[in-house]
Amino acid sequence: MMRTTSAASFDRAMLTGNVHYPVLVRSGDTGRDELTRRAAGLAPDAFWLVSRAGLPEAHTAWAERLLGPVAPVRRLTAPDTPDAPGSPDASWAVRPAPGSVVVALGGTGVLDAAARLAVRAADTARGDPTGRGPRLILLPTTPRAMTDTAFTLERPGAPGTAPALVWAQLDLLTTLPPSALRSGLAALVRNVLAVSPAFYDSVGALLRPDLTGYDALPLARAVALSAEIRATLMCYDPREQGPATAFRYGRTVADALLSLRTGLGHGDALALGMLAAARIAVLAGLLGPAAERAHHELLDRWGAPRELPAPLTAADVATALRRGPTAGPVPLPHTHTHTHTHGLFTTDGPAPGWTVATAKPVTYRVRFAPDVFAPDNPALATAGAADGALAPSRRLLVVK
Repeated sequence: MMRTTSAASFDRAMLTGNVHYPVLVRSGDTGRDELTRRAAGLAPDAFWLVSRAGLPEAHTAWAERLLGPVAPVRRLTAPDTPDAPGSPDASWAVRPAPGSVVVALGGTGVLDAAARLAVRAADTARGDPTGRGPRLILLPTTPRAMTDTAFTLERPGAPGTAPALVWAQLDLLTTLPPSALRSGLAALVRNVLAVSPAFYDSVGALLRPDLTGYDALPLARAVALSAEIRATLMCYDPREQGPATAFRYGRTVADALLSLRTGLGHGDALALGMLAAARIAVLAGLLGPAAERAHHELLDRWGAPRELPAPLTAADVATALRRGPTAGPVPLPHTHTHTHTHGLFTTDGPAPGWTVATAKPVTYRVRFAPDVFAPDNPALATAGAADGALAPSRRLLVVK
């Protein structure tokens, strides 16, 4: 359980195109009444509180206690998984009335589901004489949602839907195990490696095992820094179709790994995806060996795994990539000014290979082989002997 040994309070703002919304990070009693005041400022007729079965009752009670004095709170249950194989309960057929505020209390899947509900409710609000369409408040309860999902407008089924407020209450993380807190910071690691390497040392300090997940202040800094980095590209690319595709760094391989359902979490899958993307970038001449080595060093500090979970092999990942739907853009690090001219990772027919199209007038054919730690990999120049002890069949390598 996370120990909130210190109070934390950070105020940030997201400017995505012409949309602006506040991001408030709090812990303990800091700003407890502020959430109530801000919610009241939206003049809601009712709150539709979206959460998921299994969320600690204390979390829901906390939200109801702060929102209840402002307007009636109605609970809704989101689909069971982010992939939504199940169906929402019957109450989802009811559209929130004009003037309602949809509140998401949960992780990535809940935030996405609540945004879809808000879009559905927007149809009801058209023609409302008060001009008050439904609004969206995000109360993320996982590190991934706090550092990543809350800051994107590209949600499945609800593109362009922006919240009126993001409130990151760090105390909601105390029920998560340390492993979930660690892996949930994947977006922060990705943002540094792919967008803002200037924060490399400061983030490396936040990822110390004796701090990450056990103190509110480092977690607050992680959330605030994630918002700042996200805003650097989202301000002029809110749809994430240009420079902000850098926030997809490592995701193609990560999605392939997750599709195999071996129990590998999102954060650890993204770590392996970033290693693969960095190797491609080196082979394409877009990243130097020192930068690839920096990937390995930061991931080591973060505690991310270096091998695929047994019995998964690199051949399994290659098969998953070929069959899709994960095949698609694989942005490379520090290349946002050339996003449209290189970084495409596409299937190359039935053969176990792909083509990386670059800004140069050449293409590189890459394939998966058993080992991400090949003897000639420059990233291993300063690696310890323990690297050689990993099972070769479960390491991932992209080679020319």
